[in-house]
Amino acid sequence: MVSSQKQLSMLFLPYLLLMLVQQMPCLATSRSSSLVALAGAGNQTVNEEVEALLTWMSKLDSGSRNTLSSWNGSNPCSWRGIDCDPLGSVANLSDSAIHGMLHHLNFPHLPNLVTLKLANNQLFGNIPPGISDLSKLTRLKLSRNNLSENIPTQLKSLRSLQLLDLRDNDLSGPIPIEIFSLSNLTELYLSVNKLSGFIPKEIGRPGSLRSLQVLDRRDNNLTGPIPNEIIGLSSLTGLYLSNNKLFGVIPQEIGRLKSLIFRHIADNRIDGPIPSSIGNMSSLLKLWLFRNQLVGSIPKEIGKLGSLSELDLSSNYLNGSIPTTLGNLSNLAFLYLYDNQLSGPIPLEVGGMRSLIHFQLLN
Repeated sequence: MVSSQKQLSMLFLPYLLLMLVQQMPCLATSRSSSLVALAGAGNQTVNEEVEALLTWMSKLDSGSRNTLSSWNGSNPCSWRGIDCDPLGSVANLSDSAIHGMLHHLNFPHLPNLVTLKLANNQLFGNIPPGISDLSKLTRLKLSRNNLSENIPTQLKSLRSLQLLDLRDNDLSGPIPIEIFSLSNLTELYLSVNKLSGFIPKEIGRPGSLRSLQVLDRRDNNLTGPIPNEIIGLSSLTGLYLSNNKLFGVIPQEIGRLKSLIFRHIADNRIDGPIPSSIGNMSSLLKLWLFRNQLVGSIPKEIGKLGSLSELDLSSNYLNGSIPTTLGNLSNLAFLYLYDNQLSGPIPLEVGGMRSLIHFQLLN
């Protein structure tokens, strides 16, 4: 019985080898067809990218076209301001000295774009909603242009976005709450615009902006209070809200932002006391609260901020004495307490602040 099975196996093996040899040309042909199909799809994408970029360039002014004079031919990887991925598709678009609009840029034909960096140009008009088609985009930098109108709500579709920089433009209207769903966003710059309305409470809801490290909304027309929900931004290192029209009190819970390094809330209408919980923000390097309507005494807990290099509480209504605990701030270089209602002696402990360069107490 065993001998018969061996004989059958020996007869079957040559037959199996013959079948494999016959199938090999088919397998090779199938693999070759797949590679051709992939190459064809890649060529089509590059062709669409070239068409999109050249069409946009043709709508710019003559000076911009001169700047982009290298944009010719069928290989965009050799063009100025263009970087490609390993497959030859456009991944980064970055340039300056461009005057025109973004409307004529066909975003769906740039499916592999990862970085769009067109800062320091003369772009005008609004930010096209179609920019949301750039599904792989991680960095969008359109700062220092003349862009106007509202921030499009469609930006919420850019799920991979890590940097959104729209500062130094003429953008207006409210900050759309839709962008707070960008959970991968680490830096959000909206300063020096004409944005208005409240800071939405959705800013700190669970799951929103969980990765945010820098929030910059200086120099706008924002109003209303600083929402308590802002404490939900647990990764925040920089909070810039100066020169707006914010009012109300500083939330007592603000001390939970222990990673905060820069806190600028100057030039607003914030009133009430400085919360004692501020002493918990042990990483703080700069604390700017000047030109507000703060009242009460300077909390002694500020003396716990051992890393602090700048403390500006000037032009408020603070009263009482200067706390002796300020003498613990051995790294403090700038101390501005002028234009308040402080009284009493200058603490002897101030003499131990060896890093102090500027100390102002006038008025």
